Amino acid sequence: MAPPAVVNDLDTFFPLPSPAPSAEGPVRFPGVTAESSAVLAEVLKDNHVKWHAFFNDRGFHNHASHHLVAIYALGAGGPLIKAAYETHVSYLLPALESPEKITEKNFFDHLGKRDFYNSYLEYFRELLRKKDITDVLEEYFFSTKANAGGAGIEGQPKLLGRLLAGLVHPLIHAGNGLEFGFLGLVAEGFAQAAVHEVQGTNLVPRSLLEHKDGGAITVERLTALLPSLSLSKKHSGGKGASGKKGVHAFSILARVLADDKFSPAAVGIPAQSNFERVNNVVGDALAALAAEWVADLAGDGATPAAISKKVEELTWVNSIIYGIGGWGARNDSQNKKFKADFFYMHLVTSAIFLPSFIAYLSPRSATLLLESYFATSITCYVSQGRVALPIREFFEATTAKPTPPQTNPPPTKGKRLTPEDPVPNTWLPIIDATLTHPGEHVCKLQRALAHNAVLYGTRPAGYFAGTELKDAELLDGTLFIRTAGLTADRVGWVMESERFDEWDRSLSF
Repeated sequence: MAPPAVVNDLDTFFPLPSPAPSAEGPVRFPGVTAESSAVLAEVLKDNHVKWHAFFNDRGFHNHASHHLVAIYALGAGGPLIKAAYETHVSYLLPALESPEKITEKNFFDHLGKRDFYNSYLEYFRELLRKKDITDVLEEYFFSTKANAGGAGIEGQPKLLGRLLAGLVHPLIHAGNGLEFGFLGLVAEGFAQAAVHEVQGTNLVPRSLLEHKDGGAITVERLTALLPSLSLSKKHSGGKGASGKKGVHAFSILARVLADDKFSPAAVGIPAQSNFERVNNVVGDALAALAAEWVADLAGDGATPAAISKKVEELTWVNSIIYGIGGWGARNDSQNKKFKADFFYMHLVTSAIFLPSFIAYLSPRSATLLLESYFATSITCYVSQGRVALPIREFFEATTAKPTPPQTNPPPTKGKRLTPEDPVPNTWLPIIDATLTHPGEHVCKLQRALAHNAVLYGTRPAGYFAGTELKDAELLDGTLFIRTAGLTADRVGWVMESERFDEWDRSLSF
């Protein structure tokens, strides 16, 4: 099959990186320069035209761009960005022309077919040349037509479900584009979503699948009817126009832990696909819990402050599942100290892109994204065995001052302010070790945890008192550095003689 057509305006799709569209997006570390910015744009262009989105017939994702933007944001220089790119090109598959061109007329005919990736990529590139990102998102991922279908469309397309399929990779991929201002990555992520099979069919919000009066309203009209997101607006309270009160995400998590119907034995895992098994058996129940969580965003309740609070809750829930759950399941890990679960890790790395999506969405669509994303998160939690979350024991046994191996002893002379503390800020050696780690997921995770610490590191114990989650009042902002240290110990600091270990992929129950 022939290669795809040449893209003549690559600079439009891969300019120099721009600031994140949300104040709650990740900050960039010192080290970002004009040179590193130019190198990043150039290697992303090369990846865009040369390589396919999947590198095998099982649909494993091309992670090159994820790796490159993560280390760039952590301060990597041009030579390191180029070296990281070279670790990927050896296994990637070349980009290939699709069997048929995708048009507005046949857009819904080839969803879920990976060999149509490049045609969908060309289609979304053309859309993004002519339309605003908001318009494309609203029409192709959050409209009733894109999810419930309609006249001339076979079945329910469920494009929002496809955006969250494949361990949330399409959302992560497009999220990188939104955060850094690369329309090329946005187009790639949207095309990936189009060619993914729908996973978690029961998790798509019911409101998107019901043809009600006004369901066919145009994107422009729908957007005009809703207030735009603005950080200057104040939160009007915990209830929406429906009068319903939302439930804290920690309480939802506690209910999943306590209910026997979500146990591995009741669900019937392990199975050929644990995620699909959970979706088929208890997906409706998990979706109902997610809907209860966003009940207070109904009507005019979806204010910027309320949405920001929901994003924080998701960030903590996913970090608790990965960090505290990983420590609780440590005996299932090779080092018996921490289980760095490959699947739970993606919950942490994907959540940092929610603010970049929400910056372009109407309040209605932001609510739908949060609801479906949370349903996906707790479904993933159950599918990996619904690990225990021993919060008290975690904080008693782990350290908020992890140190790298073979740390040089403090100098015996000089006027060092804290001679007894050779690593005053542990984040610095963690990020330093992360930059050159060969595993592309390590930089994504540690960047996400560092970002979480920037936003929420000052949360004191007691901040989360009053939820249904046992010992939640003991949680504080050191969760993120504790988890980052445990991760570095598990996957390797890659300093001097430190070895590189893989992630844990086995079930825990």
